Amino acid sequence: MRFRFCLPLIASVSLFLYSCAGRTALRMEKLENVVRNGDYLTAIAEIKKNPKMYGKASSFLYYMDIGVLFHYAGLYDSSTVYLQKAADIHHELFARSVTNEAAALMVNDLVRPYRSKPYEIVLMHQFIALNYLVQGKNDEALVETRRVQLLLDEWDRKDKSETKYSSDPMFHFLSSIAYDAAGEFDNAAISLFKSIQAFQSGPIQLPSRIKDYAYYQLMLNDRASDVELLNLKADLPKSDITELGNNQSEIVVIGYGGKGPALDENTWSGTYVKDGLLVLNHTAPDGKVETISTLAPPLPETQEREKGEKTSSGTTFHIKFALPVMKVYPSKTESFSVRYSGTDQVYKSVVINDLEKQLQKYLLDTRAATVTRTAVRVVLRTIASQRAKASMQTESSFANLLLNIGTDVLTDQLERADTRSCFLIPQTVQIVRIPVKPGTYTLDIAAHEKSGAVINKKQFTDISVKLREKKFIIYSSFK
Repeated sequence: MRFRFCLPLIASVSLFLYSCAGRTALRMEKLENVVRNGDYLTAIAEIKKNPKMYGKASSFLYYMDIGVLFHYAGLYDSSTVYLQKAADIHHELFARSVTNEAAALMVNDLVRPYRSKPYEIVLMHQFIALNYLVQGKNDEALVETRRVQLLLDEWDRKDKSETKYSSDPMFHFLSSIAYDAAGEFDNAAISLFKSIQAFQSGPIQLPSRIKDYAYYQLMLNDRASDVELLNLKADLPKSDITELGNNQSEIVVIGYGGKGPALDENTWSGTYVKDGLLVLNHTAPDGKVETISTLAPPLPETQEREKGEKTSSGTTFHIKFALPVMKVYPSKTESFSVRYSGTDQVYKSVVINDLEKQLQKYLLDTRAATVTRTAVRVVLRTIASQRAKASMQTESSFANLLLNIGTDVLTDQLERADTRSCFLIPQTVQIVRIPVKPGTYTLDIAAHEKSGAVINKKQFTDISVKLREKKFIIYSSFK
């Protein structure tokens, strides 16, 4: 009876986990090319038609993806509605302890609700803020700014053993512009200071143009001490920094360039020695072998012990599992240029966020914790499977063989890397700032390859800019 019961169970659990792991691949297959071609509403319709591509554990991603797509489509109110639903889900999960999600200890991380990576959460709120800024709702954008600052403060107070992300250069830089538009010059200067700090300490290179602007803008606002703390020195003369000043009229173009990264998985195998070492190896497609060697993480005694038995020191376990790895997409879009009516001057963009670098740093920062959590889970599952096989032996050697094979297959199938991510985000976020006098303008925006060749372009007409107003325009090029 036990044997007849176990095989269907093994098959059903394996099928469930295969389904969970395959949802990301299905979303990418259904949505990637549609988004690259700029057909955002078709992508939204596809998501709403097939919500099972996400599942209950990835409800955050469901609302985040739809909100991002509405943002790209220029339907900013709809975007905010869906992004706010994603924010509410994150807030609820943030208040729930990960340790309470016990199922993940014996199954895998795919059964846990997707909590999102910290930089994705900040980007989500940044999209909401930009929705408001494009609509001229500066006060509402500043509300999002303050919400993110509370999150960053909380992350900064928490133990940073698993994530070292507690600041974001793009968030602070755009916040400084929003504060400036509100006439809050002290807050604008503070945000600018934090932006430069985040550039200097994070994975995104500080653009020379922003460095020079920060130097003169902070000096303009009597913050020479901040300049000294940041060790800033300008390369360009002050007269070349056209966006310099407080509360001036300005057109701000935000460009989304290229397809953002996704996650795949690599298989690692090796040996776990209780109270000894953990040695893992992965062979890349080019034949290069990567090795992880560290002290074996201890097993939770309450999980390991059963019927008074406990695994002795020195016991070895052969383990095999998958770890997430970044998957990048070639991008033609290198930069943006903007020209406005009444002038021949061409304004070029600077990169204020690179999502490939953000994901790469996140994987590096969390790798030790992921390896530890996964290795302990696989060892505990191996112990449990060995005890299960011993307790379910029959009088038939053939049945025992099938049972042992089936149990081992289940153990292997249970462990899959969590490859969920917000893969509809851009590769880079870039900015162009154009100081203008109050009036009505036409903008010609172009996306360029590395060679300078134009990939695509768009004209924006009847752009009305009032005195001391910051007019935000968003343009996407995912090629």
